[in-house]
Amino acid sequence: MNRLYSILVTTCLVAIIATPGSAAKVESTGEKIAALFESSFAHEATGNIQSALNDALKILRLSSSHYIANYRVAWLYYLKGRYADSTKFYKKALNIKPDAIEPKLGLLLPLMASRRWSEAETLAVSILKKAPANYLGGSRLAYIYFSQGKYQAALNQYKEVLRNFPSEIEMMLGLGWTYLKIGQKSEAKKMFLRVLSIRRQNLNARAGLEAL
Repeated sequence: MNRLYSILVTTCLVAIIATPGSAAKVESTGEKIAALFESSFAHEATGNIQSALNDALKILRLSSSHYIANYRVAWLYYLKGRYADSTKFYKKALNIKPDAIEPKLGLLLPLMASRRWSEAETLAVSILKKAPANYLGGSRLAYIYFSQGKYQAALNQYKEVLRNFPSEIEMMLGLGWTYLKIGQKSEAKKMFLRVLSIRRQNLNARAGLEAL
């Protein structure tokens, strides 16, 4: 009986001693991650993208499956023009949160920047199947169609986005240029003039009128 009691007491003491140490370790890691995020955002705000990226990579060394850290590393690689690395980390973020739309929207950026139009189109279409009125998915798909010379598809997509977001000047401009590409100059002119009625100095709209 005394021996059993001694074992139980010893076990309890070990647990009591071990628990605070473990909690302190977790808390310390959490504090390091929070500090690194703070530093990373501060560096990005001043335009120091490399330092911002270094901080975010340090977070991944502490927690490789941290969704936001992977997402942030992908974004910072995109800003640096390292599109293959950006794609890699957006895909890692997507693997961590496979049901999320956010990493798919992010992944479109390096795919578009590296002119991987077919992949970008497939991804954008999948986004809109899940969220038909998503602005970023819809507007990027319109641009993807336009960039591939799929002007009728681009026309329909720009119209669809404008149906949901009728004040979006970039979509008006995209629609105007698409009309111009398919030879509907009167419709193109209307769109460029509509933009200029809101933003009189818009250079893109003025360039469109000069191209008529």
